[in-house]
Amino acid sequence: MSASTAYLVLQGGRVLDPASGLDAVADVVVRDGTIVEVGANAAANHPTAKVRDVSGHLVTPGLIDIHTHCYPGLGDFCLPTDLMGVDSGVPVIVDAGTASTTIIELARKAIIDHPDTKTKVFALMDPSQIYLANKSFICHYLRIAGDERNIDIEAAKAVVDANRDVIVGFKVRPTITDNPDRSPFLDAAHAIAPDLPVMIHLGSFPHTPVLDTNKLLYQLRKGDIITHACRGGGGQLDAQGEPTKPFIDAYERGVLLDIGHSAGDFHFRTARRMIERGYMPSTISTDLNVFNVDGPVFSLSTTMSKIWALGVPLIEIIRMNTVNAAAAIKRGEEYGELKVGRSAEVSVLRIEEGTVQLSDGHETIEASRRLRAVGCLRAGTWHDAVHDLKSAPDALQEAV
Repeated sequence: MSASTAYLVLQGGRVLDPASGLDAVADVVVRDGTIVEVGANAAANHPTAKVRDVSGHLVTPGLIDIHTHCYPGLGDFCLPTDLMGVDSGVPVIVDAGTASTTIIELARKAIIDHPDTKTKVFALMDPSQIYLANKSFICHYLRIAGDERNIDIEAAKAVVDANRDVIVGFKVRPTITDNPDRSPFLDAAHAIAPDLPVMIHLGSFPHTPVLDTNKLLYQLRKGDIITHACRGGGGQLDAQGEPTKPFIDAYERGVLLDIGHSAGDFHFRTARRMIERGYMPSTISTDLNVFNVDGPVFSLSTTMSKIWALGVPLIEIIRMNTVNAAAAIKRGEEYGELKVGRSAEVSVLRIEEGTVQLSDGHETIEASRRLRAVGCLRAGTWHDAVHDLKSAPDALQEAV
């Protein structure tokens, strides 16, 4: 492409960039995969640019989903990578613990770095030597996920150091062995790379016992992430539905809350209670996998719509999946903001007005609007959101 035709303009959309505070009709100008200008009527400065009219749409920094399972072919649990990524208007996704230290480089070769993968993929790696997420929880059934012999800290350090461009932290299942007060797998993750965050699974597993929630919460550090933070029965609320002291202490210490919707690990009731009490999620993620893509999760935009329906302002919804998500995986210098000089990861969504039914898998609520992705730029290349545009539920358009 010649210099005179290398420009692309997303023109006339409502640009909402929480990191900079911009919320206005503006143009986003991209050249050779890099953002070169953001501003009102910026297209006029580039008369030979290719123009994509996004008027009437919402233009945001590229959305980031920090909890997916995106290694198809490794086990039977994962979805096609791009279905959750660019085909849903999400240019950046994170696989959360599908694979462990001896498997992650296979995932990298087969999926993350594969030329057919259009989405940018990072990894929260399971710190075990052998772990593979699958439908039957085989690593738990065989007790591998609860066996300390499955930990090799020095070997794991070598894997992390060789793959720091991809590995952004750990996904830990906090199983216990002989000591009910500690999880050797959580301790291992903290020891392998103390500078990287740990995403902790809040909840239980079949076959392998896990660390008590109160004990777990006191062992998390600032920047560690609780996924499934709004699940029912997770131990973060007491019998009266009030946040527990260990949960409050963890939140005030800087432990982050992630939605991690999944098929049954998000409850409107729990989310309402926590938000009302001032404990706002930091990030919205899907935990998309084969069990929930056809409902109740569907896509990231649908999950974002559910938090929006609980009264959280739109700018905060976008913040959770841009600047907050980038910071959570320590990639805030690269992603999460429409900043000149950065790689052009940009999402375009539409706001659909009209009655829509939204389900958490337990309760259905009625909302008056929802978000739906139209497409995204990934490193400056446009991708239609072909999955999100056809995914349920649909808003019933009101006559004007």
